[in-house]
Amino acid sequence: MSTEKKQDEKELEDVVIDLANKLWRDLKKRIVDDPTFVKKSDSEKVDIYQKSEFKEFYTKYPIVCRYMVCMGQFSNKAFKRYLLKCKSMSAIKHTDKPDAEDEWVQRQADYIRYLWEAYQKQHFNTADSQEIWQQAYNMLTQEFTDFKELHKEVEAKLKIDDKFNKSSMVKELLQRLATEEQSLDANTTTALIKKLEEKLLIQRKNATSSQIDNDVEK
Repeated sequence: MSTEKKQDEKELEDVVIDLANKLWRDLKKRIVDDPTFVKKSDSEKVDIYQKSEFKEFYTKYPIVCRYMVCMGQFSNKAFKRYLLKCKSMSAIKHTDKPDAEDEWVQRQADYIRYLWEAYQKQHFNTADSQEIWQQAYNMLTQEFTDFKELHKEVEAKLKIDDKFNKSSMVKELLQRLATEEQSLDANTTTALIKKLEEKLLIQRKNATSSQIDNDVEK
């Protein structure tokens, strides 16, 4: 790799890290300025930041943002380790989609592990750390499987349902993915799948967060 390319990658990494810290500062300031924020549901908190200047960052680093916004946890050290791991794996070329999806899940599990390690005040057992990773990996893998099944169900119904029934079916599926009723523009299959992905991502991160909270002492 040329020196110039290395410099460009380093500058890009610095920009990403600065943006993560900017979001972290914004969150802490928001909590001070608006005491009602901490009382909002996770979905409401997520919605605020997904519609903010951090929308693109949230889309690219959903697990990092989720732990920030909903759990109040962030670590520069963990984030840098995560970026380094992603960079080291980026050279791997996958010939099929399942392998690419599995790598994505592994990287998200890596960040959850790194974050847990960063919050340990005393020396931790590596077996416990690995267990954190395995729990996260299993949870996220299952969510991918569930989403694929929903995807197939949606595509099958869209082939035979009229526009009115599409809207009703979408609403029903989304209620299974979220605790709150959500509106949906069902004009196209693309819009439908996009919404399902967004809602399932929130469910996926909620489930992982709850599992970590229940099983591991902070």
